[in-house]
Amino acid sequence: MPPMSFPSSSDMDSEGSMGLMKSLEKFKPQVGCRFSTYAYWWIRQSIRQAVVLKSRTIRLPENVHALLTQIKNARKSYIQEGHHPTNEELAKRVGITVEKMEMLLASARNPLSIQQTAWRDEGATFQEITADPGVEIPEISATKQLMRRHVHNLLSILSPRERQIIQFRYGIHDGECKSLLVIGTVLGVSKERVRQVESRALSKLKHHLSSEGLEAYRGLLI
Repeated sequence: MPPMSFPSSSDMDSEGSMGLMKSLEKFKPQVGCRFSTYAYWWIRQSIRQAVVLKSRTIRLPENVHALLTQIKNARKSYIQEGHHPTNEELAKRVGITVEKMEMLLASARNPLSIQQTAWRDEGATFQEITADPGVEIPEISATKQLMRRHVHNLLSILSPRERQIIQFRYGIHDGECKSLLVIGTVLGVSKERVRQVESRALSKLKHHLSSEGLEAYRGLLI
């Protein structure tokens, strides 16, 4: 058996940084999901995906690979037909039980895209699912305060106006994401000016993360 090989600490910092930036770039305030919840999913997905891709010890039996390929092809076929399949439909087409299919998918350890359509809620993305206040994920709840503190520390590199706009835009203080127009009205500036400041702030955050890594977030990713 080959020696275990996992991403280094610097690799994890880099992957986590990219995950956080993806959450900033792809977050849709109008959906209603808390930014901290959304960012958590992106950071954790990036780290776990790196572990799966870079660990040479993860091996699946050939028959499992074959079934996973069939499931993937079946899903692709349904989508090409203009239909998002349910788990029941996929399992039936592949010729296995729903329970077995779900176990196979879990064994693959392949993180789903947060913007990808969730199979159990056809047409709904994971951001829309996590926007439901009735959906409480214990692991996220347990780290919420720590995540908030780290995000606030990160925002300290911005100017007061940049920080204010990012906080308004992503609902970092009150959980209410505001539109560019609303922010502009509150601050007495144009919608375009708000967009420009937001863009500059995101660029600053991206540069800072790429140069400093994501050391402060590592505890949230294990």
